[in-house]
Amino acid sequence: MNELSADRQKRWQQVVEQLERDYYALPEAEKTWLAELIGQIEKLQYGLDHLFHKAEGEQICARCKGACCAKGHNHAGLANLLSYVQQNMVPPDADFSKTCPWLGPCGCVHQARHRPYNCITFLCDKLEERLDNADVEEFYRLDQELRKLYLRVADFYSGGGMSGLLLQAARLNGVSLLSKKP
Repeated sequence: MNELSADRQKRWQQVVEQLERDYYALPEAEKTWLAELIGQIEKLQYGLDHLFHKAEGEQICARCKGACCAKGHNHAGLANLLSYVQQNMVPPDADFSKTCPWLGPCGCVHQARHRPYNCITFLCDKLEERLDNADVEEFYRLDQELRKLYLRVADFYSGGGMSGLLLQAARLNGVSLLSKKP
């Protein structure tokens, strides 16, 4: 592992540990609100994943070996990590020496409900061609609904947003990802 990868690995582990501490310090009412919001996100992500499988995405992605997954170290966002933390789950280990730290031998190591927004909503031409017009329309409808929910997280928390947690944490320079926006 090179120095940049090792630094990202260390920073990622720090982000995960700090977010866990900050989440457990939240008031119960806020945890309940987050659980409902994350549940809505997960439901939409399962819908997108269903369409991905309908287009035989696993087989198509296996042939290109995840070429679209390159540089995925900036994709995992606050909602994705909260999806693990609020359910007392440990996120999969990240390997920042890979083009995407969450790309395993059989594809993404995140379950669909935890997958980063950029990943769950990406539909390459090869996949889109395998869906009928109604399915393509449904895919993009789900994408729009999902984006609104991710932006709700971003409107509430300083660490929310459409960019990944490593970028958000660096921007916040030590301020909690769960600090409230004014």
